[in-house]
Amino acid sequence: MNAARLLRALADGDVRFIVVGGIAAVAQGVPVVTFDVDIVHERSTENVRRLLEVLSELGAAYVRAPGSPPIVPREDLLLGDGHHILTTLHGRLDVLGRIEGGRGYEELLSGTVESRIGDVTVRLLSIETILEIKRASSRPKDMAAVPLLEAVLRRRSP
Repeated sequence: MNAARLLRALADGDVRFIVVGGIAAVAQGVPVVTFDVDIVHERSTENVRRLLEVLSELGAAYVRAPGSPPIVPREDLLLGDGHHILTTLHGRLDVLGRIEGGRGYEELLSGTVESRIGDVTVRLLSIETILEIKRASSRPKDMAAVPLLEAVLRRRSP
């Protein structure tokens, strides 16, 4: 996976998005391993069209069973709330309409920070917001991340 290339392509395509999940945590100092890039995109028609252009350039297709024919993302699907688990030339990209608590791009924007990943500046879900979401989750994977997130926040405190 090359997260920096995926994010550069999205930024160069003028796509409005927030990096969430493992990459957002890692970029802020949380020691976790992740194998994909998770984003929440703004679901306006104009932004989804820009996103589709980038996804086409990246050769994006939905993750499917081996040997199944590829299915490419469509505008009507990306305008919805769903999760789109895609493969691209640079690795897996999860394009999410909404995340836990039904929060989409607009609801998450106030809980973001700007940061550089590679040579691109992107919006990341803040550690505080990630921690809030993980604490509210009942998934074991999310609950396991809580102590790591808390430790990073403690290290930041004066």
